[in-house]
Amino acid sequence: MTNQERLSTIQSYAWTLELLGEALVQHDDAIEGEHNPHLTLRNTAGIHQAMRIISRLAAEQCGKLKGDKGAAPVEQD
Repeated sequence: MTNQERLSTIQSYAWTLELLGEALVQHDDAIEGEHNPHLTLRNTAGIHQAMRIISRLAAEQCGKLKGDKGAAPVEQD
């Protein structure tokens, strides 16, 4: 994977994290009148788990990007 592809992947992960964060906020607003606390807890836990996984994947790509010391510099748009 090239450095540019890694940067694109990291950018996609960041956008996904932003969307999941917004979904979490909207979910919190929606559950105020919810009658099934088990379902809402599972939804919230699922969103949190997805955010942890994507954060870990982004960190791995950042580590690989930093580890490419001998690679050509990344061109910025």
